[in-house]
Amino acid sequence: MTADWFEEATAGSAVAADARAVAWGSTPLGPTDSWSQSLRHAVRMCFGTRFPVMIAWGPELTMIYNDGYRGLLGSEKQRGAFGAPVSTVWAEVWDELAPLFDRVVETRDAVWVEDAPLLVNRSGFSEETTFTFSYSALLDDDGTVGGVLDIATETTLQLVDRRRLATIDALHVAVPQQLETIDDVARAAVDVLARSHDVAGAAFFLTVDDRLEQLAGTSEEAAEIVDEHVLRDVVTRRTTVVHGTTLAAPLLGTDRDGVVGVLVLQGSPLRPFDAEHRSFLTVLASTVGAAVRAAASQHALVESLQDRARRSEVEAERTRDASLALQHAMLTAPPAPDGVEVVVRYQPASADLTIGGDWYDAFRTRDGSTTVVIGDVVGHDLEAAAAMGQVRGLVRAIAYDTDGSPGRILERVDDAIAGLGLGPSATASAVVASVVPDLDGRHTVQWSNAGHPPPVVVRADGTVEVLRRRNDLILGVTTGRERIDHTTVLEVGDILLLHTDGLIEHRTRTHVAGIDQLVGMLAGRQSQPLEALADDVLATMVPSDASDDVALVLVRPLSLPAGGEG
Repeated sequence: MTADWFEEATAGSAVAADARAVAWGSTPLGPTDSWSQSLRHAVRMCFGTRFPVMIAWGPELTMIYNDGYRGLLGSEKQRGAFGAPVSTVWAEVWDELAPLFDRVVETRDAVWVEDAPLLVNRSGFSEETTFTFSYSALLDDDGTVGGVLDIATETTLQLVDRRRLATIDALHVAVPQQLETIDDVARAAVDVLARSHDVAGAAFFLTVDDRLEQLAGTSEEAAEIVDEHVLRDVVTRRTTVVHGTTLAAPLLGTDRDGVVGVLVLQGSPLRPFDAEHRSFLTVLASTVGAAVRAAASQHALVESLQDRARRSEVEAERTRDASLALQHAMLTAPPAPDGVEVVVRYQPASADLTIGGDWYDAFRTRDGSTTVVIGDVVGHDLEAAAAMGQVRGLVRAIAYDTDGSPGRILERVDDAIAGLGLGPSATASAVVASVVPDLDGRHTVQWSNAGHPPPVVVRADGTVEVLRRRNDLILGVTTGRERIDHTTVLEVGDILLLHTDGLIEHRTRTHVAGIDQLVGMLAGRQSQPLEALADDVLATMVPSDASDDVALVLVRPLSLPAGGEG
């Protein structure tokens, strides 16, 4: 029989039946009707609150607790906890708790502990827990310490949730979608998982042919977390399998790849393998799976780009071969007429080392004069090179077949471009110059300029003259327009230089600055061998990262042998 006051105090409590069923008379506390008023007040307070409260009364610290505290006892410790000593109920952690109880009893000072980690066995397994609690003295009717009041709350779930979120965050940082290979993802993921208190083990398996090979693991024993038949089941069904406290998830690559591997995650044995635990492992597997898919896609993209690059290289090689063949066919060696030295140079843009739209030409005409040409078709590719070949051929054929001046030659070239329907691709700038010797060793140069940089003359005294005259329109724009001829005289020792705009223009240098630099470079070079001068001009004026072709023609009159014109 229980005292009426005890029935009243425990009324409405879920643990009332357990509390009343205890044979209190056989406990150190004795029957409930003999309990002191102080103990009765404490019991009423205990059962009157929903906050977890436990009373440990008497020298043996006999336990009385309410509904809120029952949840802290798990599924196993509830049996027999009423009326039992605290040291018996919490035997596995009593070494840690006993000093706290002793302090309260001896000093009457309250004890406060926050997030105390305790490894307890309350539900049939060793479980990590954390509690925040306060122990305070309960005085008996005579003013002595009769027991200890324990007000507690469990903080395990909050701590575990924060810890799991930290692991997920660390995984997101370690396996971003920029990792290039699945190997990178595997090692980065396993490194994070090995440091997680909530993952007992992890293994990353890769499908190789018909086998599953471990790529990375948190330990040497990680490969033995699950049997091979479980892994095969995951690959075959392409779905996640939960086996005991272990989750095995398929890792999918691209649509073409299918299942590229399996991630095995073993939950911590110190936590119940509940829905939250499974959800945590599932999020980890999803994070790693996303990184694997990204790496597989990246790998596929890289392979595609490499294949495209290989095809482009083959195509570029064909283009280079065609360009070089065209170059050798068109940019022929200059003539060597008596009384005139002619040197030519062609330097392709450094980016591709192929011929473009620039060209030079030098040849003897039927009247014995030397004709030199410099030109530049708009564009820099094989199409420009083909158009250059057409325009160069027209200039050469018309110049050889006509007795007209350079201006008349260019007028006929305009007519031919229009008449043959060559179109905009044949638009070009050019200078055509005729070098005619006199009986006294001088040479008259007559030229016409179709929108091209002006010729430059290095005089025999070392001065440099830029032959700036009014330019006509470039070739291929209009027909029927009269072109202007200009004339200058070359003395023995003078040098005539024709060049394309790639020599003077660069992205870091304007046209005007380029002309000034060329003039400064040529000054005083009148006696330098023409071959060496041509090389020096290119080396000085053309940067290593030039993006345009350069063509040069240099002409130097020589002393005629005795007896007059050769």
